[in-house]
Amino acid sequence: MTVYLVATASAETTTAACDYLLEKLTPDDAVYVLSVEEPDVEEATETAFEEAQTRLTEVAEVRTIRRRGQPAQEIVALAREIGADEIIVGPRRDAPGGFSTIGTTTRAVLSTVEVPVFVVPRDP
Repeated sequence: MTVYLVATASAETTTAACDYLLEKLTPDDAVYVLSVEEPDVEEATETAFEEAQTRLTEVAEVRTIRRRGQPAQEIVALAREIGADEIIVGPRRDAPGGFSTIGTTTRAVLSTVEVPVFVVPRDP
């Protein structure tokens, strides 16, 4: 069994994560979809959660989780709590297409965790 953590701040990130995971998932796997709510930041949480539930539940177990706080800290904490084998994130909340930059949350996660982190590109 592989445990995946998808940390998302947008439906676009969730779509890209689903595309990536559909190639890898087995029925024994578990997918946790995390959205961290920050004060004064608009969220697309429901759309992101619906996307993951619709596309991935036929293949693996999917759980959706909302937390409040600092995104990188919450991502790292949940990854450790669930024993994540891999973390999937977007390049940054407001990134244009591709990987032109990586945001502070993604950088903090990359430099903190001991498991692989896959950064999904946004459509150009």
